[in-house]
Amino acid sequence: MIKILAVDDDPHLLETIVIQIEEEGGYEIKGAASLEEARVMLPEMDPDLVILDVTLGDGDGRDFCRWIRDTGYTIPVLMLTAQSSEMDTIDGLEAGANDYIAKPVRMGELIARMKTNLAQHQAREDARITIGHFHFFNSRKTMVHIATGEVINLTEKEAAILKHLHQMRNHVVDKKTLLEEVWGYGDGVTTHTLETHIYRLRQKIRMVDDAPLLLTTDGGYRLA
Repeated sequence: MIKILAVDDDPHLLETIVIQIEEEGGYEIKGAASLEEARVMLPEMDPDLVILDVTLGDGDGRDFCRWIRDTGYTIPVLMLTAQSSEMDTIDGLEAGANDYIAKPVRMGELIARMKTNLAQHQAREDARITIGHFHFFNSRKTMVHIATGEVINLTEKEAAILKHLHQMRNHVVDKKTLLEEVWGYGDGVTTHTLETHIYRLRQKIRMVDDAPLLLTTDGGYRLA
C-alpha cells in the first residue's frame, strides 16, 4: 500500500485531505499538524509521498523540504501554498519540491497531481517502490523487507514482472499481456516460462515473508 504523509497546521484541511485520500483507496495516509511532528513521523512512517504546506506555525515548509532532500529521500513532495508569486514557486522548487498546489485546495486536483507525481517517480529506474511488506528497487533488482531489512536478489525477468504488475496495481494482468511486456514478442516463449518465473519469485518471497503478494486470478496475475 502506498504511504502518504500530509503536513498542515489547519486541522480542517488536514482532516479533509486524510479522509478524501483514504476514500480513494489504495493509500495509507497519516497527518502531522506541525513540522516538529512531521520530523518524527517521516522516518517512522517512511512514506512514498509527502503533502506539505508552505507556511506552518513552527516554520517554513520549504526548509523542511530541504531537510527531506538532505536526509536522502527522493520521494515526491507536493507543496500547498496560498502564495502565488513566481518567486515563491521557484523557491519551493529549488528547495526540492516536485509540484505546487494553490490554496484553496481542490481535492480532485490534489489527488490527480498526487497520482501523476507517484507515477513519474515510480517510472524512474532508481525509484524505491513499496510493494506489500517490501521496498522494491528496480535498478538494483532487489526487494528489501521493510521490517527486517532482509534482501531478496531478483533476476532481470523477476524484476520486470514486479514492475509491470505494480504499474497495473489493482488490475489483473493476463498471462499473454505479461509475456509480451516482459519477454516481448519473441518466438519460443510460452506461458509455462512465465509460470515458472512466477513460481520461483513466490518461493523467494515466502522465504522472507509468508504474506500473499503475487495472486493468481481470472487467468492472470495481480499484486495483493
